[in-house]
Amino acid sequence: MERALACYGRFSARLLGDRMNIYILRHGAAENRELGTPDAERHLTKQGKRELRAVLLQARAAGVVPQTILTSPLTRALETARIAAEELNCQNTVETKELAPGVAPPQLWKEIRAHHRVKDLVLVGHEPQLSRVAGFLLESPLAIDLKKGALMKIAVEDNQGPPRGVLKWLLTPKLARNP
Repeated sequence: MERALACYGRFSARLLGDRMNIYILRHGAAENRELGTPDAERHLTKQGKRELRAVLLQARAAGVVPQTILTSPLTRALETARIAAEELNCQNTVETKELAPGVAPPQLWKEIRAHHRVKDLVLVGHEPQLSRVAGFLLESPLAIDLKKGALMKIAVEDNQGPPRGVLKWLLTPKLARNP
């Protein structure tokens, strides 16, 4: 009996101690590519910022308080991360090349694991990479229509081994405008 309780104690501690909430945030609507601005330097539009703030306001009301935001180095993602940090009261924003377009999800997973002490983490980046990351975290080859400015919550049970995620919710700018 004592041995069974010891095993249960380790098991329950692992379940409670290794959970991480990963919030996947696609950058807000950005300037048109046709304007001649290099892709990496495109800024958010006024509407993109407005829609992003509406999503983040709902997220804050739902209790989203991240300890860290990881962001792509591209301008529109950096601006999105700044707005998220302001709206969600996050003091730690880290720019990482692992969120640049084209980086494979397992590479990003290594970066996420480096932040294993963080319980609530926001990833700011681009499509189609973010949908691929979601599929990787959920261990499922799925297709997600992740709109610009949308925010998704995935609870990951073990951030040290392979990801074992559960999709909790997905909030789009359209839903945030019409609560």
